This record gives sequence, C-alpha cells and structure tokens, in this order.
Amino acid sequence: MAETICIPKEEFNLMKEELKTLRESQIYRRLLEFEQNIVKGKKLTRADLGF
Repeated sequence: MAETICIPKEEFNLMKEELKTLRESQIYRRLLEFEQNIVKGKKLTRADLGF
C-alpha cells in the first residue's frame, strides 16, 4: 500500500532543483556507469574506482 505525504510547495520545488543538479553532475554519471558495469559482470580494481 502506498503512503501519501504532504510537503510545502517551496520544499518540493527545492527538492526538484536538487535532483536536477544531481542528475547533471559528473559523480552521478560515474555512479550510473559503475552500476552498469556491475550488472555486466565487469571486474573492477580499486584504481578503476578512483581509490
């Protein structure tokens, strides 16, 4: 069963803007790429991950 919550419109607009900013960031793209590589079964080293 879904749960409904109510938040102020200003807070909702701020969350939308933050989500847009996140999706446009390089780190988010790298995270998606990392996730796709895991699904494909690609073996990664610490250097591949930037450690």
